[in-house]
Amino acid sequence: MREFKDQRGRQWQVWEVRPEAIYPQTRAEDYLAECFRDGWLVFETTDALEKRRLCPPPYAWEQRSDTELERLAGRAEILRPLSRKRPRQPSRADLPPSVPRDIAATMPRDDEGNLDIRYLGVVRSFYYPGGQVWRAQVVASDDTHAEPVLRFTSPSHDINLTEWPLDWVDLSDNQLVELLRIGESIEERRHDAAPKRRYGDPRTDV
Repeated sequence: MREFKDQRGRQWQVWEVRPEAIYPQTRAEDYLAECFRDGWLVFETTDALEKRRLCPPPYAWEQRSDTELERLAGRAEILRPLSRKRPRQPSRADLPPSVPRDIAATMPRDDEGNLDIRYLGVVRSFYYPGGQVWRAQVVASDDTHAEPVLRFTSPSHDINLTEWPLDWVDLSDNQLVELLRIGESIEERRHDAAPKRRYGDPRTDV
């Protein structure tokens, strides 16, 4: 992760995101898949009031000067801040400029106009402190009547989140770790809430 200050005095953070895989399902998603397949850079002000995405990530971007990083941020597509709801009408602001207008209109969105990225099948891999590799992906819930979940998977664990940031795919590895920890705490509370056999109680497993 790099930090830099632009000419207006705003402090920015920038990090690279590399998806592990993507499985576009429609012609419209093929355009977005081209961006996601090669990874992208995320630019975000430290006050979280502005966020941008640039794909593909320029070569050796982390070695560039602050002035060059500001220039790259100027080329990036502008994403709306999390604190502001998107309009219900579809917007091109969250799509690469290469997406034709008629194709952009067919991209799947939720009721608030947010690009519904779960249909793209993006898989993010990230390292948990200590070196364990986790994968994150939006999947259908195990309950057929429930909404999709953000599932974190390791070789030995599956942890689901029923609520997650809409821009989870743009989060840094550290931010994904924080989401995973929220999921872990939920699983721990469920485990702690399970009825426990007390000393002297009759066994029910025999």
